[in-house]
Amino acid sequence: MRNKSYLIYIVLVGSILFGQNNGPINASLKTAKMLERKGDIDGAISIYESILLKTPNHSRTFRDLKLLYKKNQRYEDGISLIREKLIYTPNDIQLYAELGELFYLNDQLSEAKLVWESSTEKFKNNRSYYRIMVSLYGRYSLDDDLLSLLGKGRENFGQSFMAYEAGIYYQSRRVYDKAMDQYILSLSQPSNQNGIIQRRILLMSDEQDAVQIIEEKLIIASQKTPQSLLNVLSEFYFKQQKYILAFETKKEHSKLDKPNFKEWMAFSNECREENQFKIAIQAYNYILSQTLNANNTGKALLGLAQTFEDQIIPIQESHLIPYFFDNNLFFEDPFQVSSSLSPAHLKSSLSLYDSLLISLPKSPLLAEAYFRLGEIQYRILQDFDQSFDHLNKALKNRPDKKMRLKIILRIADVLLAKGMSADALMFLDKQLKQNKLPAIEQKKILIHFLTDEPDTTLKIVQASFSAMSPIDPSFNDLMELKNILTQYYEDDISSKSAYIHFIKSEWYLRQRKIGDAIKELTYLVTEIPNSAIVPLANLRRGLLHYQLKEYDEALEIVLSLSETPLADRGIILAGQIYESKFLNLEKAIEQYMRILDDYPNSIFSEPIRYHIRAVQHTES
Repeated sequence: MRNKSYLIYIVLVGSILFGQNNGPINASLKTAKMLERKGDIDGAISIYESILLKTPNHSRTFRDLKLLYKKNQRYEDGISLIREKLIYTPNDIQLYAELGELFYLNDQLSEAKLVWESSTEKFKNNRSYYRIMVSLYGRYSLDDDLLSLLGKGRENFGQSFMAYEAGIYYQSRRVYDKAMDQYILSLSQPSNQNGIIQRRILLMSDEQDAVQIIEEKLIIASQKTPQSLLNVLSEFYFKQQKYILAFETKKEHSKLDKPNFKEWMAFSNECREENQFKIAIQAYNYILSQTLNANNTGKALLGLAQTFEDQIIPIQESHLIPYFFDNNLFFEDPFQVSSSLSPAHLKSSLSLYDSLLISLPKSPLLAEAYFRLGEIQYRILQDFDQSFDHLNKALKNRPDKKMRLKIILRIADVLLAKGMSADALMFLDKQLKQNKLPAIEQKKILIHFLTDEPDTTLKIVQASFSAMSPIDPSFNDLMELKNILTQYYEDDISSKSAYIHFIKSEWYLRQRKIGDAIKELTYLVTEIPNSAIVPLANLRRGLLHYQLKEYDEALEIVLSLSETPLADRGIILAGQIYESKFLNLEKAIEQYMRILDDYPNSIFSEPIRYHIRAVQHTES
C-alpha cells in the first residue's frame, strides 16, 4: 500500500515539473509562430533550434521546424534535420519518405531514389510504408516509381494489394484505362472494399470519355472472373440506362450462385422507379420463380403490385377553372385513370399474381398486396366482383389502421358500383360500431345522397355539421352538398322529378355507366326544361361529353348555358375546347373576351384576363 502511494506521489510531482518545463516551451513556440507570420523566418528557425537543443525529443517543435524548412524551400536544412533525427529514430518510416521527398524537391534525384529504394527494402513487410509512399509518388506523378513499388508490395501481400488506392490515383488523373485495371484487380479478390470500388466506377462513368473504356474493361474482366464482375457490369448498364442489358447480365450473374434476394429487390424497385415497368415486372417474376420464404415472397408480390399500380395514371385534364365541384369528395370520379398495360395483359398478370398470394400467411404486407389488386380491378378493369373479393381478403389479412380505412372506403365504393347501396350502408354501419371515423360517416352520406330522399340526406348533413369544425377538411364539401339539396330540390312535382334524374345520373357514374348518366341528364333537360337544376345538368352533360372526347357535342351544350347562372362557366369551357381541342386560338380568345365584356363581375374574370394575355403572347 505504501509503495502504491509513493508511485502516485512520483507521478504527480512529474506532472507538475513537466507542466512547468512546458510553460517556457509553449511561450517560445508562440513567439516563433508570430515571427513566421511576420516573415522573420530566420528568427523563427533560431527559436525552434534553441528548443530542440534543450529538448531534442520535442515532437511538435521538430514538426514545425521541418515544415518551415520545406515551405521556404530550405531543403538542405530540412535534409540535415531529418538525418540527425533518424540517428535516434532509425525505424520512422515517415521520416524516410520525407527525407527522399526533400532530396527530390532539391533536384537531388539520385539521392532521393537511393533513400526510397533503401527504405523500401528496409520496410518491405510494412503495409503502412507502402501507403505513405503511394500517396507521395502520386503527389509528384511518379508513375513508374509507383508501379515499381506496387509490384514489390504485391510480392509480399498479394496481387490486389493497394489496387483501390492506385485506382483512385489514376482516376483523379483521368487515366481511366489504368484506373479500371486497378479497380478490376481489386474486385477480382474478396474484399470489404468492393462496394466502394463499384461506386467509384459508377461515378467515373459520369465522364463521357470514360464510358466506353469502362464497358470494354468490365466485359473482358467479367468473362475471366464472372462471379466478381458481372454484377458490377449490370450496375454499370443500369446507370447508362441500358436496362435490358442490366437485367440479362444480372440473370447471368445469378446463374453462378444462389440469387441474392436483397440485390434483386433493389434492382426491381429501381426499375420501377425509373418507369421501366416491363423490366420491373420481369425482375419481380424472376424473384418469384426462386424458392423464397413467405416474407420475401410477400415483398416481391407487393413490388409487383406497385408496378401494376404505377401504370394506373390519373387523367390530368388541366381545366382553366373548377367547373363542377372539382375535388369535392361527393362528386369525384374514381375511374378517371388510364393504364399503359393492355387489359388482356393486365388480366393474365393479375391471375398469376393472385395465385401466388394464396400461399402466403396473413400479414399487413399481404393486406396491402390484396388492396392494390382490388384497386386495379376496380379502377382499370372495372371487374367489381373480383375487386370485391380481393378487398375482402385484404380486410381479413391484418391491415394496419391506415390501410384498413382505405380498404373499408373502397369496399363501399365497389358495392356502390355493383348497385348494392343497401349492402354498402350495412357494411359501413358495421365498421362504425368498431371505429367511429369521419371518413366512414362521409361515405355513408354519399350513399344517402345517391339513393335516399333528399330530405333524409339533408337531415344527415345538418347533423354532421353539429359535430364538425369549420376547419375540418370535409366541411366545404358538405356545405356544397347542402347548397345543392336546398337550392335544387323544390316542393313542386316537376322539380322533384328533375332532381331525381340528376341524382340518378350521379348514381350511374359511380357504376361507370357514363352513357346511362348522359341519358338521364338529356331526359331531364328535354322533358323538364323549366327546372332550376337544368343549367347544372347541362354543365355536367357537357363535361361528360368532353370526358368522352365528344367535343362537338360538349361545345354545343355548354354554349347553350347563356342567360343562366352558369353562363360564365359554359363560355370558359367553350374557349378551352376551341383552344386545346380544336386548336383555334382566335375563337378561343373570342369566347374568353366575352367573360371580360359581358360578365365583368364573374369570379373568373381575373384568371381569364391573365390567360388571354398568355394565349396572345404564345400566338405572337
